[in-house]
Amino acid sequence: MHISGFTGISLIDYPDKICSIIFTSPCNFKCPFCHNVDLIEKNENIIEDFFILDEINKRKDFIDAVVITGGEPTLQDDIENFLLKIKETGLSIKLDTNGYLPEVIERLLKADLIDYISMDIKTSTDKYAFACGVNIDINRIIRSIDIIKNSGINYNFRTTCVPDIVNEADIEKIAHLIKDANLYILQQFSNEKTFDTNYQEILPYEESVLEKFAQIAGKYVKKVKINNILRLSENIKISP
Repeated sequence: MHISGFTGISLIDYPDKICSIIFTSPCNFKCPFCHNVDLIEKNENIIEDFFILDEINKRKDFIDAVVITGGEPTLQDDIENFLLKIKETGLSIKLDTNGYLPEVIERLLKADLIDYISMDIKTSTDKYAFACGVNIDINRIIRSIDIIKNSGINYNFRTTCVPDIVNEADIEKIAHLIKDANLYILQQFSNEKTFDTNYQEILPYEESVLEKFAQIAGKYVKKVKINNILRLSENIKISP
């Protein structure tokens, strides 16, 4: 595993659970608005697996879960063995993914190694390459959506609402693509730190715009939340 970061305690990254977070690098996307800039390329800072597992074991009496995120964790060759070792602690595992490796997601699900999955959906399918900064096969994204919706475990899809990348029409297309999904999260864009520094000049949407997006998405999915990351506390709006 190429682990580049670790957070011992988080109250917000796994719904209804206290968790530790493992950050991997690199990523197969180069989203211009990405705020995890240091994890896009393979980060020189490497934390050994045994150290992470030891830290998790130290905390297992007061955490409920572990989140593995990135970068893109499905790129890691030995992710299955690593998750198996976490599973042996009795903790739940949440995977954050961009969904571009559906075969890995499917393999992890079949091995019963993840309990919750969160997939980023960057924008509508016709603008996807622009949003993720690389040429892609959109069918891989669509396949991951289908796998996750039919996985039988808890999941959410989430979109960072970046002006110029995500608008009302895009939200409608995305929501239709994930129709009947259990939970769709609309995340506020932060321009504080971005891979493409030009995006630091783009102002985030007003909250009223995100509320309009939630109303649109709510026509297609079971529940919509707005995560306003511009505030210290999570601001949540739930659509019917």
